Amino acid sequence: MIGRILYWRACQRLRAIAGQDPSLVQRELLLRLVRRAKDTRFGRAHGFERIRSAEEFRERVPVQDYESLRPYFERARDGAADETWPGVPERFAVTGSRKFFPHTRSSLRSALASGGDAMAAYLARSGDRHVLRASVAFLGGSPRLGTFPSGMEWGDNTGIVEASAPAWMRALRAPSSDVLALAGWEEKLAAAAKELARRDVRVLVGLPSWALLLLDAVEAEAQAPIRDVWPSWRGFLHGGVAFAPYAVTYRRRAGEGIVFVDCYAATQGGVLAVQDRDGDPSLALLLDRNVCFEFVPLEGGRRIGIDEVEADRPYLVCVTTDAGLWAYQIGDVVRFTSVRPPRIVLEGRRQSFLNAFGEHVTQEEIERAVAEAAREQGAEVREFAVLPEYPDARRSPGRHAWIIEFGAPPRDLRAFAGAIDASLKGGNDDYRAHRSGDRQLLPPTVRPVAAGTFAAWLTRNNRLKVPRVLSIPCAILPTQDAEGQ
Repeated sequence: MIGRILYWRACQRLRAIAGQDPSLVQRELLLRLVRRAKDTRFGRAHGFERIRSAEEFRERVPVQDYESLRPYFERARDGAADETWPGVPERFAVTGSRKFFPHTRSSLRSALASGGDAMAAYLARSGDRHVLRASVAFLGGSPRLGTFPSGMEWGDNTGIVEASAPAWMRALRAPSSDVLALAGWEEKLAAAAKELARRDVRVLVGLPSWALLLLDAVEAEAQAPIRDVWPSWRGFLHGGVAFAPYAVTYRRRAGEGIVFVDCYAATQGGVLAVQDRDGDPSLALLLDRNVCFEFVPLEGGRRIGIDEVEADRPYLVCVTTDAGLWAYQIGDVVRFTSVRPPRIVLEGRRQSFLNAFGEHVTQEEIERAVAEAAREQGAEVREFAVLPEYPDARRSPGRHAWIIEFGAPPRDLRAFAGAIDASLKGGNDDYRAHRSGDRQLLPPTVRPVAAGTFAAWLTRNNRLKVPRVLSIPCAILPTQDAEGQ
């Protein structure tokens, strides 16, 4: 009965998301957030009491970054109230780059609600009425918190949100809090595998790269294929990196009947969009979860709202939230596949564009090229990155070097490199022009690396995600080359 109710609520929620008036919802949300924060230090400095429209907000509040908000956040960390949001933050979430973002009581509720929307997308798409019969596996950050000298707590974002979840939700999650609190990733992975090899998992949640390592570890612990270990496995909620390059590997490992739900999430706003349709890689923006979206055209221009965006144009994302972030540019680039309703695909981070020679290759194009090459050559890609190799005494002009860890190698490594080249030529005019006649850019080279290479790099560098574009090899050592001709 509870499962049927959850399924019904999930379907209702997805219909509500699809039926919203985006402009109205976002305009009312923005003005409500402005009214709540008008007496804060930030609100007084930017004349919030006189703001009556989104246009006035954009006139008074320029695009913010971490450095512009740092003084407010640091005073709040020291215990000051009413800096960017009424009262004192509940806690601060730390990112890998050691930036500390406030969490308010309201923003924690919003983050949990948006996480619920991701689960709703799974329930509605899968028709699962028995989700409560097995565990939800999530290898997240540590729930243990540190404290500033003021006594204000800080910690990993997923650990903070997890600690705010209701008890019944935490009871479904595995592995245990003691495992999640382990500091070393290798130690945490081994301990998680030991617990999860003895649990029947219904839904897996996490980064595709780390979740793949978890599946390996669980299978090694149980000495059995993952579908035998988790017979009830039905869903994988993933995000953080594009799923397409991993799709072949996961579908072979998971077998039939697994529902894959892509999620766009950020420390600065929780889950921002979810994949709510079967067979459609685009994501529905969550417009009513106390995150107001604004967009800056990647090529430059004024900041605009949801009512002014255009399809098939790349935008930088800015968010205003109930955590006290105002017009904060989070560094992600999205492209709208439709504007009514607003649906997006994530093209990557601003700094993840490959443009060493004027080729202007986006992260989405990078990931699509690898996925297409893998399908064409019957390969499984575990992890990859690309870096420019500049002209030198041995080679002129430059080229792209693709460092790839294969789960199953391609039939022909040279043809795999050629397929990457063809995909980029077919989808990017600048790349095709630079590759013309090999005059400005040589064919790409593919360099396979040994299994576990990227995982070891992540562990050494305390990173969760491999950057798709590298400036140097970063000690990821190639073993061989294959030219793309």
